Amino acid sequence: MKQGATYKRTQYLIATKFQLKYVGLILLLVSLTAILCSYVIYYTMMLTMGDKLANVYPQGRLISIVDMVNGRILLTMLLITPLVVIIGIYASHKIAGPIYRIEKFLNSMAGGDLSMSLTLRKNDELTSLATGINKVIESVKEAVKKERSAISSISMSMEGLRRIATSKPINHAALDKALDKLNEEVSVVRREVEKYKI
Repeated sequence: MKQGATYKRTQYLIATKFQLKYVGLILLLVSLTAILCSYVIYYTMMLTMGDKLANVYPQGRLISIVDMVNGRILLTMLLITPLVVIIGIYASHKIAGPIYRIEKFLNSMAGGDLSMSLTLRKNDELTSLATGINKVIESVKEAVKKERSAISSISMSMEGLRRIATSKPINHAALDKALDKLNEEVSVVRREVEKYKI
């Protein structure tokens, strides 16, 4: 995406596998929390009120009350699940969307396209990573500009050498001067390239 352009995403399932795994993890955590809370409440209630309730309600009625509470907890879990899925997809979208954009951008960059800058939405996660990637791309652009300029200069120097070498008689002083200039230009390119560790 060109610099300054805004990016609005409308598709919420971008990295489906990642997002569904994320939602599944959220559902698992919510379910485990609900089961643990229900068990603690049940256990505490039965310890403190079990004898009193057994004296007030006949055993069959007490069992039906426990079954009704179990049913309500299960119904609540079933009603909450779609809400958790929607919230999980929306929350994961704030991560998966930027990951998708960054991956697409890096593939484009690896293909040699340095004309773009990475743009994420304002409220997305990973904006600091995008800023770092944009700094790297600017640094690479500057290096490429310097190297292109140096290559152009080397090409001109080589053309001058060719003219000197094909002239009759060969001007050795001009040839030495042209070779020195070419050597300097190659040194500039070498210094630029040696900045990078590979």
